[in-house]
Amino acid sequence: MGGTMSQLGRSAGLTGFLDLANEVGLDAYALATAAGLPTQVLTDPDLRVSVEAMGRMYEMAAEQSGVEDFALRVAETRRISNMGAVGLVIREQPTVRKALQAYARYQWLQNDAYSLRLEIVGEQVTLMIQGPAFQQRQQADLTMATAVRTLKALLGERWKPQQVWFTHAAPARLDTYRRIFGVTPQFDEDSLAIVMTVEDLETPIPSADPVMAEQIAQYLERLTERRSIELSAKVGDLIVALLPDGACSVERVAQHLGMDRRTLHRRLAAEGATFSSILDDKRRDMAASLLINSDRPLQNVADLLGFSSLSAFAHWFRRKFDQPASAYRVAHAGEAIRPSAALIAAA
Repeated sequence: MGGTMSQLGRSAGLTGFLDLANEVGLDAYALATAAGLPTQVLTDPDLRVSVEAMGRMYEMAAEQSGVEDFALRVAETRRISNMGAVGLVIREQPTVRKALQAYARYQWLQNDAYSLRLEIVGEQVTLMIQGPAFQQRQQADLTMATAVRTLKALLGERWKPQQVWFTHAAPARLDTYRRIFGVTPQFDEDSLAIVMTVEDLETPIPSADPVMAEQIAQYLERLTERRSIELSAKVGDLIVALLPDGACSVERVAQHLGMDRRTLHRRLAAEGATFSSILDDKRRDMAASLLINSDRPLQNVADLLGFSSLSAFAHWFRRKFDQPASAYRVAHAGEAIRPSAALIAAA
């Protein structure tokens, strides 16, 4: 799970960002725009957006405010309910072991760029967290603090891990780390990890509802099966992620999916789809969203949709919408449509 596929995550990863930004004198909406994210990410937790862009947003916030522990302070207010359906299925498991297994299985719904794995040696349990190559300090801090907050929701606020490992260097101050984790973390480690005991794993969760857990798990399993089967959906997500870089070729998408161009075409054909049709559909949706929901100049819209020039975009738009882009924007002013979850990453 996680991998290098589309690397999108729920905008719930920014829950609490707006409040702390206001507290330390930052303009969160300007930061979102600068990071390449729609400002809705600050108020709508269920958008699918670029994990890398969210990471940039946290890094900019920490740098501009001088608050080195910015992401930790955001995570400190997190509740398991912020994780949506994944949080529900975790909370309803009979034991912490089962809860962590569910967490690992469905983590992709929260954040495609991270995966979790349990390693058990004797009485020691290590929850390993594998992050993306682009991960920086703030994102690592947020991920680890969220995991510990989840464990505390299951084991009680007084629980603390035996050890916490970070891959980045130690910060100038450790007080927030100690407050959140209950121990002094170890830095410059080879991986992100939380060390606990087998006894912790076997702890029953008093509020568990096995029937509810099964119902939610069935729903999440259907999503997981669809995710693994529908290549066209994966291609669509990748197109949205790659278009703004101007490098959205069928070869590059195939490379991200670990196959060659011919294999990609063959597998899409088996689903009744083609790369060019998916590309066209995504561009249409994104164009409509960008023109209606933003005041971006047309050149900027053309760039985000991966066109080599404004004239190429104008010609394509007139063919698809039977009118110029500027006329479309005027005609639909004030409609404020909501883009699909997959394509909001570039909006």
